[in-house]
Amino acid sequence: MEYLYLSMFLQELGKEINETNIQTIFAALDMEADEAKVQFLIPALSVLTTAHRKTINKTAEPSHGQQISYLQKRFEVLENSLTKAAEKKAFPKHEEPGRLAVNADKEKVKEADEPEKVVQKQPARYVYGIADQGIKELLGPIGLDGNEVYTIPYKDTCVIVHDCSAEPYKSEDENVVKEWLFTQQEVLDSVAEKFGVVLPMSFDMIVEGKNGSDPDQAVTEWLEKNYETFRAKMSVLKDKQEYGVQVIMDTGIISERLIATDEKLRMKKAEIDTKPEGIAYMEKEILKDLLKEKVEESADQYFREFYHRIKESTEDIVIGKAKKVGGNQQMLMNLSCLVKKDRVSELGNELEKIENVDGISVRFSGPWAPYSFVTPEKGVTRNGEDQSE
Repeated sequence: MEYLYLSMFLQELGKEINETNIQTIFAALDMEADEAKVQFLIPALSVLTTAHRKTINKTAEPSHGQQISYLQKRFEVLENSLTKAAEKKAFPKHEEPGRLAVNADKEKVKEADEPEKVVQKQPARYVYGIADQGIKELLGPIGLDGNEVYTIPYKDTCVIVHDCSAEPYKSEDENVVKEWLFTQQEVLDSVAEKFGVVLPMSFDMIVEGKNGSDPDQAVTEWLEKNYETFRAKMSVLKDKQEYGVQVIMDTGIISERLIATDEKLRMKKAEIDTKPEGIAYMEKEILKDLLKEKVEESADQYFREFYHRIKESTEDIVIGKAKKVGGNQQMLMNLSCLVKKDRVSELGNELEKIENVDGISVRFSGPWAPYSFVTPEKGVTRNGEDQSE
């Protein structure tokens, strides 16, 4: 019977009697409609509602009118809600768009008014080395990237520096790094020529003030803290310079000479020439191993002899790792030599004699800042405290 009343209700409202409207009313009453029954009864309900309307109007109690009025209100509410929901889906509502737009404009104005934040780089000093005079002097724009180089004195010693930020010198460009290294050497050469003794620091030695304090003061405190050590090193280096000496052996020339002069090798070579091809090949391999052994013996002998002769003309020697040369060239020794200024020519003469040995050549370079004979500081130093690993 409820389906008949619903049909009449829809007719009273001027609504079409269909499945959608019937389902809407059931939802308003928190009831569930039987879909199969609705589909079956819709055609009959459309016909019967007109015939039964008068009967129901006459016999219905006042509560029926109240129920229809209630249903009508619920139907309108539901219909409005459904309409608004559809509109909301079609046109999504942004939360207070007007206010958001105003706030966005205010943010833009605020950003425009506020000055751009600039990260202040901590001031520091790039240290090239320690010189043997306690004077304050400008040395000109000779530093890395054309920086002005000057001295910070303490007693009878000074530190060679330029102003920088507390950041390491880094570059992916190999040519830039090479240029920095060459410039560092040129600064040290200039300082050595001007002040005499200079203790070189390693590349990228930087001193910065602690908690933003004056970096010049930090450099002075660092020098004061290490003063005795620096002075002791400078006394050792006084009137001395570093030179590089590399002695190279041509293994091809040495091998030929060995075959011509070594009786065992000479006989083995003559024996191979009389052997059949198959046996001769095996004998050649044996000769090759013997020759290699003899060349190594000659290299060891040359090293001992040349080292002794070079040492006679130097104050100290640091033996470096032999480098690859290529071809038949083999580096016998790679030396850093500490030489008194008045004995450089003596060393040069001795090296000339060594180069006159058949199969031997010499490379002589310098003078250099005596890196090999000091223990250079490393890394960034803050307020005189070493921060390197």
